[in-house]
Amino acid sequence: MSRKEEILAFVRERRALGSAKQSDLEVTTLDVSENLALSRTAASRELNALVREKRLGKLKGKPVKYYYLGENTAIEPASIPTKKSEQASKEIKETSIFSDFIGAKGSMEVHTNLAKAAIMYPPNGLHTIILGSTGVGKTTFAKIMFQYGQEIGRFNDKSPFLHFNCSDYSNNPQLLLSVLFGYVKGAFTGAEADKSGMIEQANHGVLFLDEIHRLPPEGQEMLFTIIDTRKYRRLGETESVAREVDVLIICATTENIESSLLQTFKRRFPMVLTLPDLKDRSTQERLQLIDYFFCLESEKIDLEILVKANVLEYLSTYHCLGNIGQLKNDIQIFCAKEFAQAMIKKQERIEITGEDVEIKRVLQENEKNKGKELFRDSIYYQGKKKQENQQQEINYAVVTGNESSFYKSILEKYSTLLREGRSIKEIQQKITYFLDDFFAVDLKPEIIERPRNKGIEKLVSIEVLEIVDKVIQEISNELEVECDPHVTYNLALHIEALVLKLQTSTISYRATKVVEKVSGSPLRKYADKLIAEVNKQMNIEIPAEEQDIIELFLDTIYKDVRKNPIGILILMHGIGVATNLAKMVNDLLGIHHAVGVDMPLDDSVENVYQKAVAVVKTLDQGSGVLLLADMGSLATFPAKIIKDTGIDTMIIDNVTSPIIIEATRKALFANMGLQQLVNELLEEANYYTANRKNTNIFDYSSRRLIKNKDHLFYHSLEKSVIFLNVYGATEILDEILISLSKQFKFEIIDTLVIKFYFHCLGMIERAIRKEGLQFEVEEEEKDELYQLVAKELNILERTYGAELSASEILYVTKIIRPFI
Repeated sequence: MSRKEEILAFVRERRALGSAKQSDLEVTTLDVSENLALSRTAASRELNALVREKRLGKLKGKPVKYYYLGENTAIEPASIPTKKSEQASKEIKETSIFSDFIGAKGSMEVHTNLAKAAIMYPPNGLHTIILGSTGVGKTTFAKIMFQYGQEIGRFNDKSPFLHFNCSDYSNNPQLLLSVLFGYVKGAFTGAEADKSGMIEQANHGVLFLDEIHRLPPEGQEMLFTIIDTRKYRRLGETESVAREVDVLIICATTENIESSLLQTFKRRFPMVLTLPDLKDRSTQERLQLIDYFFCLESEKIDLEILVKANVLEYLSTYHCLGNIGQLKNDIQIFCAKEFAQAMIKKQERIEITGEDVEIKRVLQENEKNKGKELFRDSIYYQGKKKQENQQQEINYAVVTGNESSFYKSILEKYSTLLREGRSIKEIQQKITYFLDDFFAVDLKPEIIERPRNKGIEKLVSIEVLEIVDKVIQEISNELEVECDPHVTYNLALHIEALVLKLQTSTISYRATKVVEKVSGSPLRKYADKLIAEVNKQMNIEIPAEEQDIIELFLDTIYKDVRKNPIGILILMHGIGVATNLAKMVNDLLGIHHAVGVDMPLDDSVENVYQKAVAVVKTLDQGSGVLLLADMGSLATFPAKIIKDTGIDTMIIDNVTSPIIIEATRKALFANMGLQQLVNELLEEANYYTANRKNTNIFDYSSRRLIKNKDHLFYHSLEKSVIFLNVYGATEILDEILISLSKQFKFEIIDTLVIKFYFHCLGMIERAIRKEGLQFEVEEEEKDELYQLVAKELNILERTYGAELSASEILYVTKIIRPFI
């Protein structure tokens, strides 16, 4: 008989005694441990396994008690008093808190099963990383995992769940580590007394670390030491005995963990869950979320909420960038606005009819969609929903916190204004402004204002941004139009590049050709004002030819972006290089246009080509596709793509970050053909190359990656090789690169370092395996640079006992040549 069957027999014997007392029918972990000579851990594990199999029931409390369910998994009424019978029945029915989780039987089924496994896994559960975009519900999911742990007895009612956001202290690593691990008196300036950290406070519970990619490498190392040994020291403790801790760690991040976390840290988290975006969940699930949030708001305000079918359809179909978090916020805004109106008009219930322009626009786009029978006028009240022509209610187990404070604030504001004798119109205006401030959005035009993209400030001087912001705001106020933030970003980038050319370049200025001239535009005077202000503050003289170009930028306020933009495909060697560059560019411009394809160094050219063709087919909208590559070896791709697909394709190689940004911006917003775009970008490249030392746009010098041994960069290098020691190999590559830079007087910048390291590491491994690149090298290609590169690379041949082919040497020469 197995140990589990022995325990079941022991509990069954209790029931067989036939006692009328409930306490005689129940056993504790201690009872099983003492009677069957088992450890308490083993007894607890087997008892909970029997509960999950529905062969035993479980009563929470101190201590937790277990009872036999009988052959038909139900306790006979004669054996247990009625009240207890009802409780036991409830225990059996409610198998998991995940049962009420929206999507648990749909798009989230796999995730919920894995989450349960992570909590149940003996002896202490599996440390978990939750991945997903902003707003997908990572924090909520972590809390439900913890509650499930309480449900099955892994945690008790007093077990802590602590939520810590690593980004709150990301600019001060020492403070971040002290908050996490605690410190002793005198550990650092200001440490006047011993203090416990979050790790200690989360003992016997869960520590949820949000934005874990913001945790510095030393913090990651300290954390995985805790995972390995379940021991830690506070900051400043050296010789003392390590403290013991029992804590389950759940992390969350929006970043790619392959590039943002140490490999040694990531390996400590065997369970990795990626939650889907809202757009990847079914319409039915999205509607369930909408119903839940409206029920939640109705519970807060204690008023019926009538929501028209067109609003439900809009909320179920609109492009919700912020996922579930934004959906909830948008529903709150709808309710808050109508609640304010209901107070002013003394209405018995609030009505959300969705008459604004944005809703009508989205619904018009969805006219041809099927499945509209899902959307019917619905009423929500105190956690219940019913449709207008039905009496049957649907209950939602809503949980409210202190989120209703803003409704109270609206009431207080309304009462104060009413007592002051303000008019209804004035009250409406004041409360609208109050809501604007509360939600930090612009509710009046029915379009949520996006906060400024902070990344743009890395590319554009604050002076240029302020000038553009001021002019855009004037246009918005005086012409009563809503300005797309993309206009501001792109105009600011254009002016920044123009200022750079005029201030630093020795190349004579040539104005860009204007493809589409604006006639009679009301924006002419604003373009004049902007140019005059830039000339004054930046001490330059913008040529008259630029007037039309800037006016065209401003004119896009009245237009959508290009209907058939040129596709942008970034191709880079190494893992994560292209995809991260594409994400950076898209984030900076606030768009989703550039696409990156990574090229692992051991990938064949044919395989890379097939990947590129597949992406080109999806990107082409009739205007062609521009390939942006890090090396010239892909120069044959366009001709082959045109032949195989008929799609107009061109390539620019050895691109830098500024060129990628300019290419993406102009491809999407400027009205020009593919050839003209390439011509302009090549001219831009000449400006950036000629004035590299004065450029503050991404490609900065001082060999940052080499000097600082950037851990994420070296982590990426480690992933690109199989058996080389990256740190040892790069020490030699450092010497080679520095020697070549001295001989040819070129500056070592990060772009060069990335290309040089990734290629050379792959080159060494290929040479060791005798699988080097083999293509014919013409004698005229073996110039002075080639000869010196071959001489410098000789140290690699001696160190690794491998011979480098002429093809490999020429490839390295091609990497270096553009930087000379």
